[in-house]
Amino acid sequence: MDFKLALSLFRHTLEQESRVRPDIHAAMLKLAQPEVIQEASFAVSSAIALGQRVWMTADLHLGHANIIGFCDRPFHSVGVMNAALLAQLSKVGPEEILVIVGDVLMGEYEQSIELVRQIPGRKILVVGNHDFKRDGRCPMLRERNLSGEGPLFEAVVPFLVWSGAQGRTVLVTHYPLQVPDSHRVLLPYLNYHGHLHRGVLPPTEKVKYMNVGWDVVHGLVCL
Repeated sequence: MDFKLALSLFRHTLEQESRVRPDIHAAMLKLAQPEVIQEASFAVSSAIALGQRVWMTADLHLGHANIIGFCDRPFHSVGVMNAALLAQLSKVGPEEILVIVGDVLMGEYEQSIELVRQIPGRKILVVGNHDFKRDGRCPMLRERNLSGEGPLFEAVVPFLVWSGAQGRTVLVTHYPLQVPDSHRVLLPYLNYHGHLHRGVLPPTEKVKYMNVGWDVVHGLVCL
């Protein structure tokens, strides 16, 4: 799939999501830089092709106390939740890729971003609606890693796209992919997504959905 087609599907997906402020969606579209998305997508697909472990998760909501009640998470405090999530994330090797499919944190920012710095691996952020400030900025773009010698995320992008097994197109988006009725596909797209927390969508003729959110898998998905 070429970049323009992937971008048109992503734009259509945003148009179908009415519960989020339009300025957040505009900020997501500003991050749709072809070179960055293609480079990050190639890094992920190449690692998979070489048999390397690529990890994926979504909706961690590090630092967010209210998510425990909202999603019935099995923790009695936000500190216990943060520690448990970091323990799970510690299985990622230092040279392995971890794709976080949006909403990485939602607590007090400075404290929560320090937790993100402790996550190992080569991190790619596919932005979600909670990864932006009220003014439309994505603060993760400027963050540095634990040593301060490089960026916290190798890429911060609105989506990833690559050709998977048997030529099936793989799209990674925070919101579940929405495909126009007029759009025809030979093979259903494989869509890794988050956003729904405990919601799981059935496959359609056009999309096979894989919710990689923590509240569905209670851990990490290894591709």
